[in-house]
Formats: sequence, structure tokens, C-alpha cells
Amino acid sequence: MTNLIASVELKNGIVVEFLDQGNRYYGDFHRVKIDAIAKIPVSTAQMPEELQSLAESCEGEITYERSLEKMGVKSADIESVTSSLIDNFVETVGSYLEKEHFAESLLRKQLGVHK
Repeated sequence: MTNLIASVELKNGIVVEFLDQGNRYYGDFHRVKIDAIAKIPVSTAQMPEELQSLAESCEGEITYERSLEKMGVKSADIESVTSSLIDNFVETVGSYLEKEHFAESLLRKQLGVHK
């Protein structure tokens, strides 16, 4: 079962949701796993011609997903490790998600994968 553990709104209004995917795997050792999911708005008007059809198929948004993980975490440390993983994601990846042309970069990556 996945639970929303945090939701962070970036400077440009994009909301990143953090979902708990962790589990206990042995004794008092846990795997802290968090899925970070953000819906990135896609405007076809601002896309280069080669990305127009892919942008139109996105119906206004594209999903960015990333898994954050740490193994061997004791029960007493789960909360602090979770906070640390989320804070680190927002500090490092958040600045990329806030860039004006991030949706275009993400579409280009998808286009490259589908070629």
C-alpha cells in the first residue's frame, strides 16, 4: 500500500508528491523507498516543431518520476532518513523541475527512448 508522506510545491507551482514504498526486510532493518512524482505542464504552443505531436499526445502534462532509496535503516531512523531523502531531492532535482524548458527536455528524452 502506498501512502502520501509529503507534498512540496516548487517556486514555479509544480507539486511533487512523495509516496512511501518502503518495507521491513529483516529484523529491525528497513528499506526506505520513496517515489517522487511530479506532473509537469506541457504547452504545445511553446514546443519546437519536432516535439509538437508528442506534446499533443501528453494532453497538457507529462509525469516525472524518480525513486529515492536507502537500505538497512533501523526503525528509529526511518523518519530522519525519509526527511533527508526528500530534502535532498528538493534541493538537487527541484531546481531542474523549476526550469522553464524542463518539459521540453523531458519530451526530448522520451522521444529518444521511443526511436
